[in-house]
Amino acid sequence: MFIGRTNELTYLNEKYSSSQSEFIVLYGKRRIGKTELLKEFVHDKKHIFYAGNQITDFMQLKRITPLITKHFNQKIYSDSFDGWENLFIYISEQLSPHEKTVLVFDEFPYMVEANTSIPSILQSSWDHMLKDKNIMLVICGSSMSFMEKDILSEKNPLYGRTTGVLKLNEMDFLSARGFMPGLTINEQIAYYSIFSGVPYYLSLINSHLTLQENVVANIMGNGSVLFNEPEFLLKQELREVNVYNAIISTIALGKTKSNEISQLTGVDKNKLPYYLNSLINLGIIKKEFPSTIKTKELTKSRAGIYILNSSFFKFYYRFIYSYISELMDRNIDILYEDLIEPQLSEFIGHTFEDIAISYLRSINGSNTLPLRFVKIGRWWNRGTEIDIVGYDLKNNYVFGECKWRNEKMGMNVLKQLQEKSLSVTRHTSQKYYALFSKSGFTKELEDLAKLDSNLLLFDFSTLFK
Repeated sequence: MFIGRTNELTYLNEKYSSSQSEFIVLYGKRRIGKTELLKEFVHDKKHIFYAGNQITDFMQLKRITPLITKHFNQKIYSDSFDGWENLFIYISEQLSPHEKTVLVFDEFPYMVEANTSIPSILQSSWDHMLKDKNIMLVICGSSMSFMEKDILSEKNPLYGRTTGVLKLNEMDFLSARGFMPGLTINEQIAYYSIFSGVPYYLSLINSHLTLQENVVANIMGNGSVLFNEPEFLLKQELREVNVYNAIISTIALGKTKSNEISQLTGVDKNKLPYYLNSLINLGIIKKEFPSTIKTKELTKSRAGIYILNSSFFKFYYRFIYSYISELMDRNIDILYEDLIEPQLSEFIGHTFEDIAISYLRSINGSNTLPLRFVKIGRWWNRGTEIDIVGYDLKNNYVFGECKWRNEKMGMNVLKQLQEKSLSVTRHTSQKYYALFSKSGFTKELEDLAKLDSNLLLFDFSTLFK
């Protein structure tokens, strides 16, 4: 059963329904669900779907030929096209003017790896034949560096030919819940905090097992599916994997400023930006600024910090990476119970903040909130931190606090948030306070919320029922 990706499917279907030819580039990191999305998109359409392989160009042509001739029900005089030029000429001549044909090249980088002239051939074929035909061409790849540097860059022959680019990111929590039916909202948040929004990782969750059993079976055991997953992803994209591992593990342990990362890893501060930018381009880390910093000020601001962009990477590099040898010696349960379990609630709490911000974004503009913010995120300055700060164009602010605890949130949390909000701004049109709790709120706080429209309570244990 296909789950989520509603916006992405809508985008592809809109392109398919257009009155012109379409040339789409779709890419995203390994396991993110690209192939499943494309299969779901084409299943009810006239299509040719070819997945590239790491084989010779001769074998590639030999494999794709019968797919194409069978689709058009027109044989050729040999068992393989004599070059990609002839393949595209054949396709162009067979396309129907009445029904759009979808041509998908999945894992396109493998095809180019065997024959580096394919982008040039495809560019020429598109310019002189295909762009005037009833076709939707989709090229797809998992190699992020290849797709961005070799396909989408100005130096590539295909630059300027595409009619759309779709980068597939991790699913947000609301979409990821579809992989965890039957679990409580709190259980779903816990799993999402560890397995992240990668569809393949989420599909490994067995709802009949406990959280510990799922983590041990899929991540911690030598030979388990995700035991070496981050290392494999890095090796696929980067050289000097040892340097990147050092940087990622340092960030995972809470050292988020560039000078801290340089000191703890030994990477020269002048060379560090190169490595950090590479990780940003791959979507592994991101640079985050306090939400009140205006866009035009970002390049000059020194307040930015580097954080991991995937909760799975956060979990892996915080709890697994440094203990690979111990895990290979089968000390799995000891490490889970003595290392992970005591810190798990605090670890999930950080993801809970991300989910709360994402939830507010999802309802922004729906008249559910008393303001329509133009920017929202975390905020920090001189030792003061606030989980959520957002504002609108009328200078109205919302301040939020998230608590992942097995106790009801009380008035003390609201008072502390009100005090901290003064560090952000004292001059606002209106202040709103949004509290997110795992376990609900005290009666005193609930009674106050009924009287004060500026106080918003979000009980995640019941919010999605």
